[in-house]
Amino acid sequence: MDLYGEAIRTVPDRLAALLPKDASVQEVADAIVKAVAAPSGARPWRVHIDPSHDGSEVVWAVGDRIRAEFLANSGLGDLLVPNSHR
Repeated sequence: MDLYGEAIRTVPDRLAALLPKDASVQEVADAIVKAVAAPSGARPWRVHIDPSHDGSEVVWAVGDRIRAEFLANSGLGDLLVPNSHR
C-alpha cells in the first residue's frame, strides 16, 4: 500500500524549492575558511549556513544544549572544553 502516493516521490523537488534562488555555496566556503582560521580554543562548535531559514539552527542549538547538560550531569562536562593536556 502506498500511503503517500505521489507526495513522497516529489519530496526532493519540494525541498529544493525551499532554497532561495540566490543561495550560494560560497557562503559555505567562507564559513569554513573563517572557522579554520580561528585560533585554537576559539573555533565554533558548530557553524550554520541556512539560506532557507528553515529553523535548523534552533533545532541544533536545543540539541547541543541537551547534550551539554547530559555531559555535565554525568560528570563529563570537561569534554566540551578545549584542553591541550589530552
